Amino acid sequence: MAWIKPRRMLRAPDSRVTAIDEQAATLQIEGLFCGVCANRVTNSLNQLDAVEAASCDLETATATVRLSRPVDEDELRQAVFDAAWAKPLRRTAERAARAVGL
Repeated sequence: MAWIKPRRMLRAPDSRVTAIDEQAATLQIEGLFCGVCANRVTNSLNQLDAVEAASCDLETATATVRLSRPVDEDELRQAVFDAAWAKPLRRTAERAARAVGL
């Protein structure tokens, strides 16, 4: 059984776009450790106007996005970031973890 380090749980997933064209995009996401995070990322991506459908695969740590129009890579990456940092409690927890050296 692999243990999840507490600091890993407090970090926002980091993403990079590995492929993008006018109809689709693929993102590699580091920092996904559970299905809840994958669902949050999927929901956040699906809320973008340019996204027709998005899905996030926890095992491969990738998100596949079908687009209705071209979209900026930064907008996709921001949606991934926002998914993890939507709750103020998470920010507070990160500050507390830094204060105690985690």
